[in-house]
Amino acid sequence: MPHPFETVSHADLARFVAENPVAWIVPAAGPADAFLMPLLLETDAAGAPVSLLGHLPRYGPLTARLTETPDATCIFLGPHSYVPPGWISKPDWAPTWNFVSLKANGRIVPDDSLTDEAIRTLVAHMESASGWSVERVGARYETLLRGVIGFRMRIDSFVPRFKTGQDENETSRAEIHAALAGHPLQSWMR
Repeated sequence: MPHPFETVSHADLARFVAENPVAWIVPAAGPADAFLMPLLLETDAAGAPVSLLGHLPRYGPLTARLTETPDATCIFLGPHSYVPPGWISKPDWAPTWNFVSLKANGRIVPDDSLTDEAIRTLVAHMESASGWSVERVGARYETLLRGVIGFRMRIDSFVPRFKTGQDENETSRAEIHAALAGHPLQSWMR
């Protein structure tokens, strides 16, 4: 039986990664080479997570490690907050920490043929409101591409952990929600 913190809809997973695209990429063969990079979630026609599209520094230790052994874990951390006892009306309540996070496992194989697609897709996602595109960089774009390499990681396992008060009673959950007014975590407490 899935844990309530791990029962998350496909739509919420897609929203979470879209709003929090930066993840630690941790190679299984060398966790010390972990690196933060933006990743985009790709889904199938039903909205189920299928893969992550991203890019890596072409000549960094992470890329060398993944070229040798492609198994990796990508860890996303979204909004989070300490929840102090003063927010809750129960006298014996202890503090906790609420958060939204996601762990994806798969194989990352750097692939030059994905570099332009990975960059253009990321820019389109991040600049959707402004309409800015890589064409504005001009001839320098090709030079910039030489410093990175794209990849698509097929997701072998996907483990969300959205601890947003599901284990609290209705009153305590409402008190936490109210105390988080204006905090990004509040929108995940439904």
